[in-house]
Amino acid sequence: MQTYQDILTLSIFVLGILTVMLSSLVALKFKRYRDRLSGGSALLAGAISWQLVGEAGLGLGTLMFSAAAHIGVLESWTIEVQSGLRFGMFFLAAITTWHLYRTLKRLG
Repeated sequence: MQTYQDILTLSIFVLGILTVMLSSLVALKFKRYRDRLSGGSALLAGAISWQLVGEAGLGLGTLMFSAAAHIGVLESWTIEVQSGLRFGMFFLAAITTWHLYRTLKRLG
């Protein structure tokens, strides 16, 4: 029999998976939309697409940490592995946000 905590953890994990999938799907939609546009609209749609890719990457990294902690293997991950994953997540967030900023600056 599952406990309240097990059900809560599973619910959060499923929501995380759905969120990563949604971010990825909407990123693809924006990319396709960008391909039909021109000028500033195309640039902005492309930047939003990349921003959503970054969001999906952050969600995926968070899911990996959560799952590893829940099943008890996070302790076996070396500091280098954990730090590398965190670095990758923050780098992805930073570079996609920077790209959006630069796009907005170009349009402004």
